Amino acid sequence: MSLTENLYLNVTKTLSHSRANGPGVRAVIWVQGCTVGCDGCYSKSTHPHKRVNLIPPAELVSWITSINGIEGITLSGGEPFEQAEAVEVLITLLKIMRPDLSVFLFSGYEYDALVASSNPHVGRLIELSDMVCCGPFVSKLYDVTLLWRGSSNQQLVYLSDRYSPSQEALWIESSPVEEIKMNATSLEYTGFKGKDGPLYRHLRTNGMNE
Repeated sequence: MSLTENLYLNVTKTLSHSRANGPGVRAVIWVQGCTVGCDGCYSKSTHPHKRVNLIPPAELVSWITSINGIEGITLSGGEPFEQAEAVEVLITLLKIMRPDLSVFLFSGYEYDALVASSNPHVGRLIELSDMVCCGPFVSKLYDVTLLWRGSSNQQLVYLSDRYSPSQEALWIESSPVEEIKMNATSLEYTGFKGKDGPLYRHLRTNGMNE
């Protein structure tokens, strides 16, 4: 694989520390662009494949490795597997610099579809990751009690021996369903309560951009 200098990841936003997007404290990258387009998704602004922030993977790796106190990284969206080559390069470089960090991916695609993909970068991305949450969000199957999932059809898949289902009870206790982080210019909301969440409603009422 060539780590081309002309490869970029289209990024919606980042968050340096989150407990709501996978095991422990994690840096999170939301990518821009998703053709799955789940009905009821509260991140519809991330669906269009339009240019938002084109960032070289190496630059994102530099940012991640500058963060103290994280267990790993999470890529969400948008749809990370629709930028599989750039995400693969990011994780490959990261594992050289910080092999101790774990990798968690969110995807609207079913796991079987990802495994069957003819795109070699998709397969390699699965090999490089520790966990993936797979499947489209289905509003009628919405269940706020689920760990890192919005609807009961979605599946947590363990891809390495870094984590196991035996840890889920602890994660449910420690991972919030809503989370707000403040930076120098704005508040960032994340979590799986979505538009039903009291924190989300409060922020929207007071002018937070989606």
